[in-house]
Amino acid sequence: MHTFQAAMPVVIHALYLFSEYETIIDTYLLKIFWFFGVTDPMRLFRSVILQQVMGTEYQCHYRQFYPEIKSYFSSCCSLCGVDTMMRHVGKITNSMASWKLTMIQASMIKIRCPELLSSGGKMVLDIDVTTVLSSSSKKEGAESGYNKLRKGKPCFQLSAAFMGKVFVDAKLFPGSSNPKDHFQKTVRRVRSLGFPVKIVRADRAYMTHGNLSFLERLSLGYALGAPATFNAVKDGIKLFGQLSRKKSSRILSVRKGVSILDLGMITLGDGVETRLIIVRRISRTRKKGALKVSTFYYGIATNLQITPRKLYKFYHKRQCIEAGFRELRNHWHLERLPFKTLKANEFWVISKITAMTLFKIFQHETLPKALRSLLRKTLYRRVFKKGLRIGKAGELEIDAKSKYNWLLRRLLCKTARMKSALKPCQ
Repeated sequence: MHTFQAAMPVVIHALYLFSEYETIIDTYLLKIFWFFGVTDPMRLFRSVILQQVMGTEYQCHYRQFYPEIKSYFSSCCSLCGVDTMMRHVGKITNSMASWKLTMIQASMIKIRCPELLSSGGKMVLDIDVTTVLSSSSKKEGAESGYNKLRKGKPCFQLSAAFMGKVFVDAKLFPGSSNPKDHFQKTVRRVRSLGFPVKIVRADRAYMTHGNLSFLERLSLGYALGAPATFNAVKDGIKLFGQLSRKKSSRILSVRKGVSILDLGMITLGDGVETRLIIVRRISRTRKKGALKVSTFYYGIATNLQITPRKLYKFYHKRQCIEAGFRELRNHWHLERLPFKTLKANEFWVISKITAMTLFKIFQHETLPKALRSLLRKTLYRRVFKKGLRIGKAGELEIDAKSKYNWLLRRLLCKTARMKSALKPCQ
C-alpha cells in the first residue's frame, strides 16, 4: 500500500473542511491566483495542500505517482499535476498569497478546533527562528547565515509563531537576516489574526529594550531570555558567584545542577523596568576518564507575578516550538523548497504548516486521545498501513488482525459520511 492510499481518511477530512470553507478560500485566493493565470484557484489550493498531506513531498515522486493519485481520488476531487503547480506557484513574487493562506488556516483553527491554541489553559505565544538549508546557492535569499552549525552554507531563516500545538504564523527570510528585527511585527500579525495572546515567550535573541517596551505598551505578559551582554545580567552573575560562596538562602535549587537567583525589579537602559532572574547550570561530563565541569549562566526577563521556580519551568516550556520545528523538518520535509524565488518558497512553507494544522485537526476530531499525539509518519505506519488494505474494488478495507480494528471501523464510517457530503467532482 502506498502512502497516499493510506492517507485517504486524512485527505477526505481535509476535503470536507475545504468544502465548508470554500467561500472563504475563493475570496482570499481568487484575485491573487487569477493574476497568475489560474482559472480554478480551489483546485490549485487542494493540490498544493494535499500533496503535503499524502506524503509525496518530492516533486519527482508526485510526478511518478500522479496517474495513480488522480485515479484514486477521482471520485472526491480533481488535482493539478506537477508542472501546473510549479508554473503557477513559481510566479508568486510577494507575501500576499502566504498571508492569505495563513488567514485561511487561522479561520479553520478558531472555528473548528480552538483547543489546539491553549497550553495548560494559557494563551502563550512562542516566537523563535530556525535555519532552513538550501539545496542551491542560486535560489533567491539563499545566503550564508549566522548559525554556528551552518557556517558558510546557503540557507534561509524561518521566523515562526507557535501557540499550543500549532504554528499560527511564519515568514521566510534570507539567510543573513536578523530574527529580532521581525519580533514586533510577528506579535502584531498574530493579534491581527484574532488569536487571544496573553503571554509572549522567546529566547535571548529577541531581548532588546525596544521589544520590552513594545510588550509593555500592549499590556502583554512576557518571559524572554536575557543575554549576558546586558550590564544587569553581568552584575547578576557576579552577585550569584558571591552569594553561592556564602551559601545564601536567596539561591534556590530547581533540579540537579540548576540553581536560580531572583534579582527582583531592575532598571535597564532607556528606563525600562523588568524582573530579572539569573540561572546557573552546571554540567559534568566524563571524557577519557577525566571529569569536565562546565558552568553556564543566563537570565530570564519577565513581568509575570509567579515564583522563580515556576517561572523557570514556564520559560523552558518554550521547547514546544522547537519540537514543532523538528516535526516540520522530519515529518513534513521543511527543507525541500523546489522554487527559485523567495516568496514562492515561503508560500510552499506555509502550505506545509497548513497541512500540518489540518492533520492535527483531523486527529482531534476523529481519533481517541491515545492517538492524538502521534506524528504523521508514525500514524500512517503504525495504524493505517498495518490496519488497512486495498480491496479488489480499489476501496480501503480493514485487516481483521489489526490491533485497531474498532477504531478503524468508526474512522471509515466517519470518512464515508464526509465523502457522501462532498460536492461531486467537477
